[in-house]
Amino acid sequence: MGKHLGLIGLLMVVVCLSFAASSEARRYTVGGDFGWGIPPNQTFYSDWASNKTFIIGDQLVFNWTGNQNVADVRKEDYNNCTTNTIVFTGSPNMTVFTFTLVIPGPRYYICTIDDNCEKGQKFSIDVKLPFSTSGPSPAPTTP
Repeated sequence: MGKHLGLIGLLMVVVCLSFAASSEARRYTVGGDFGWGIPPNQTFYSDWASNKTFIIGDQLVFNWTGNQNVADVRKEDYNNCTTNTIVFTGSPNMTVFTFTLVIPGPRYYICTIDDNCEKGQKFSIDVKLPFSTSGPSPAPTTP
């Protein structure tokens, strides 16, 4: 029973943080204008993600044409371009997939079609909590 209460508590914290982040949340189109596809080089998506700060509540928008998919995977699967997780696939009528970030920490995304991952169709991000730490703390006051 205690284990379930811990999971419920964690879920409540994530939901609360998601609401707190909603005013700060951003939508990122993965790959910018290029979208989600076989990239021009192996570091394309890593370079795209490297100058962004992702927080809980942000959305990743995957746009693609043709035969593509996206999988949210473990680090080991990311490194080996393999997956044992759910893969979000397209169809003739679906070429956009939006994923809302709800868990802090490292996240890993790959395409599992053919050797697209090996060609660089993958990236990792570190999702932060939505609390701003910009600026110094106020100086303590003395009575």
